[in-house]
Amino acid sequence: MSMVQTMAEENTNGKNNPIALIGDSALLAGFKLAGVQNLHLASSPAEAEAALGALMADGTTGIIIIDEGLLEACDFRLKRKVEAAAKPVVVSVPGKHGPVEQTESLSKLIKRALGFDIMNKKQPGADAQAPAKKTNA
Repeated sequence: MSMVQTMAEENTNGKNNPIALIGDSALLAGFKLAGVQNLHLASSPAEAEAALGALMADGTTGIIIIDEGLLEACDFRLKRKVEAAAKPVVVSVPGKHGPVEQTESLSKLIKRALGFDIMNKKQPGADAQAPAKKTNA
């Protein structure tokens, strides 16, 4: 049995679901075509809160993708828990009504989860200026 088959079997029987999605039927359909199998239909903020709370507590999900409109409508205590958690990483995506202005960028989410900026190309100590060259006058 190959590694790919093993991973596929784990995803289908619910033991290992590294990516989960919470959203409306249109969002779920798109991600289902992309191969995401852990899908949670939520047509109201209450349904989204229940699904998000369960996924945060299950310990097997690494990334939760959620419609940003539903996330914005969730209770502030759950949103605070999402912001404080290193795992799972919760990524909000625009829904059918377009983006919500106050979302956090993916790079900021990764920085918060990992503790450092993976996109920063500066080398440590690169800010120090090189000594000036002497010129003969």
